[in-house]
Amino acid sequence: MRLHDCFERLEHAAFIPFFTVGDPDLDTTRALVKEAAARGADIVELGVPFSDPIADGPTIQASYGRALEKGFKLDCLFELVRRLRADGVTTPLVAMISQSLVFKRGPDRFLKEAAGAGIDGLIVPDLPAGYEGDTVERAAAAGLDLIFLCAPTTTPERRARIVERSTGFIYCIAVAGITGTRATLPTDLEANVRDLKRRTDKPICVGFGISKPEQAAAVASFADGAIVGSALVKRVAELGAQGLPPVKLVRVVGEELAALADAVHGA
Repeated sequence: MRLHDCFERLEHAAFIPFFTVGDPDLDTTRALVKEAAARGADIVELGVPFSDPIADGPTIQASYGRALEKGFKLDCLFELVRRLRADGVTTPLVAMISQSLVFKRGPDRFLKEAAGAGIDGLIVPDLPAGYEGDTVERAAAAGLDLIFLCAPTTTPERRARIVERSTGFIYCIAVAGITGTRATLPTDLEANVRDLKRRTDKPICVGFGISKPEQAAAVASFADGAIVGSALVKRVAELGAQGLPPVKLVRVVGEELAALADAVHGA
């Protein structure tokens, strides 16, 4: 699978930016993903708008609201990814999506459509390890990885289940709670990552709270990947509110993506 091949090939930590699909619009999301791939992103995470996300803070929630107001539907995700693949983007693409949307579509139909469009992996924050049934196997049969989140508050029993069942990589949550930028990262983050590494050789990628190049570099020094979400979503919203034309918005965000990628890759 593309995610496995990505981590096998990399000689440094992966830089993983996050964008909300359809915010400010689908064409700009497409341009942002292409820019991220060109600027050094190793994997791109796509946030799928949902009216009641459980893991996302106010910045990403607001972006979901804007996308939904503009008419986002699940088919928009598949169309976006198909267009990106047609554009020649080979970077692994991971969708963060609520299980409500998956089950409303029908799990098998959703998995088939996601894989057919060119999605490589799924993060389903409201489907915790231990309650996934045979979803991992069904996803794998479709050609998709299923990535579970592991929080600082996760019990040892649940942590063992996550290590066993997660494919592609394990998403290590840096701080308990919802997504958002943080001034500093927790002092026990490295210990949490090293605990997971003692249990598995699967890649451990850290997200929630990383916003600055120096934070991304610090995480990359002990983890296999650094995920930057809210800071980028906030920046896109700020630039859009300033009235920047999409081409200029993408260029400005691209410069920040390059700085983050350099920080992660140089750690």
